[in-house]
Amino acid sequence: MQQRGELVGVGSILGLVAAVVLAESGTVGGGAAFLVMAAIVAVAAFAAPHAYWLRADEGGLTLVRLLVPRHYAWADLRGLAMELGRDEENDGHHLTLRLRLAEPPGRFWGPRLGRIDVTDEGTPEGVPPRALAELFAVFVEHRLPVDLPEFANEVLRVRGLPQLPPLPLWAPPAGGVPAPEQAYADAPDIEDERRDLVALGKAVERRVRLSREYRLRRAALADRMFLRDGDGLALAIALREAERLVEHDRMRVEGDQRRYVRQQYLSRRTLSPERDRRP
Repeated sequence: MQQRGELVGVGSILGLVAAVVLAESGTVGGGAAFLVMAAIVAVAAFAAPHAYWLRADEGGLTLVRLLVPRHYAWADLRGLAMELGRDEENDGHHLTLRLRLAEPPGRFWGPRLGRIDVTDEGTPEGVPPRALAELFAVFVEHRLPVDLPEFANEVLRVRGLPQLPPLPLWAPPAGGVPAPEQAYADAPDIEDERRDLVALGKAVERRVRLSREYRLRRAALADRMFLRDGDGLALAIALREAERLVEHDRMRVEGDQRRYVRQQYLSRRTLSPERDRRP
């Protein structure tokens, strides 16, 4: 799924070095050295779509790149990261796919699996590769989320494979959703919480397990600021942060998503009342 041109540059450098070494050592003549260089570049270019192997089994995924295997247990996988991008040189668009891990080493949280061309609207271009559909099918089988489910479902549909399962629908608690006064009854002062979230946001970059706590507290703070100020901009921010939390939790929430924030915030503080402290 990688573009062939991505390894052409590397292949060209290796081919040039090999040609120079062979020519300087007298092992082969100039014409033969040129053929060796051309062969290395061709191998790099045409091997790029198959530059890695991904194998799924009961234990997890095994990624083999440059003949070096690396295993990822299912418990360590959190889904498939998908980012749409644009090529400035040819004005085309592409989709980059990476594994999303529980303990990310970087922004995309795992190794890159490939990059494919897409349309300007971010939809599959032409007939999607069978390998791409099979990749999505693995995530369907193990009920792991992908970042762009509509894109994945279109690829699966074209290839006649099962669709991604729908996100679970959040069910409000039997006693009803807590009112804001109840949900935020013992919450920290808004200004103190704002300062703590700045520190927590920095800690998230080092410890991803804090990511969910950060999103929840950020959404709750935005909701509280709207309840205090009552202006339209504060409402828009509160709704946006609530939506981000819902998306992070991979849920479907009907109606005002701030209800979900309030219920989750109250549950968190009820279970761990001492957790709101600076990292």
